[in-house]
Amino acid sequence: MGKAEQQQAKLSFDGTSRGGHPAPQPGEVQMDDGPSDASVKSMFLDLKCSLAGIDAKLDYLMEQMDRIRAQEDEHNARFEQLKPCTWEMEDQWHVERERLLQMERVLEVIRNKNEDLEAWSRRNNVRTLRGSF
Repeated sequence: MGKAEQQQAKLSFDGTSRGGHPAPQPGEVQMDDGPSDASVKSMFLDLKCSLAGIDAKLDYLMEQMDRIRAQEDEHNARFEQLKPCTWEMEDQWHVERERLLQMERVLEVIRNKNEDLEAWSRRNNVRTLRGSF
């Protein structure tokens, strides 16, 4: 084995034969040279553009939230103004409903009386106005 081969064998054995970088020892993490400065700058610019886009979207969403909150406040104010009218209308609805129920009860009594009268008329062979139509 020549001197160069011995040197190569020694380098291979002590772990420094890989371009001057020592081989990682057990439990060690091997560090490489990493990305070039140009690729780091490119990644940084890409990230910066992405962040600018995210900032613009965030600003837009914040404006939309402000607009929605303003609309909500406006709707709440309108609701507060309409509440008394709504209560008054609801009270009136209950009054009208009660009147309708009373009228239905009266109508039911009239129907029952009419049926009783018709039954009596048939039993007694009396003509009623209804029978003459």
